[in-house]
Amino acid sequence: MKPRRKEKPVMPNRDPNNWQWLVDMIPWALLAAATFSVGLIKALHDGGPWRKALMVAAMGTILSLSLYPVFLWLAVYYSLPEEHTEAVAMAPCVFLAFMGVEWIRNKADALYEVLLAFFRKWLK
Repeated sequence: MKPRRKEKPVMPNRDPNNWQWLVDMIPWALLAAATFSVGLIKALHDGGPWRKALMVAAMGTILSLSLYPVFLWLAVYYSLPEEHTEAVAMAPCVFLAFMGVEWIRNKADALYEVLLAFFRKWLK
């Protein structure tokens, strides 16, 4: 008597495009990995505890991931070649991670002071 073979369950929706969402997320995952590693290395190089370095790297990654669509839009707006748009959009994000959260905070404070001075002058 032959042993009974198990039947393979039929996979519903056998469509190869089901994995397309994962392929579409590859640039985002690469950007997250690049910005986190650059931010972590920079924070550790500047000195300080691991906890602060991890926090700085995580904040830089979140900031870079939120600005990535803006840089993608700029790359498309200026009609860069389609095969280079993702790389061109990743470069400023990695640069921001390299410069660090403190640098971004200082620039935001300086911009706030300029805008505040403008409004004070305008309201007089």
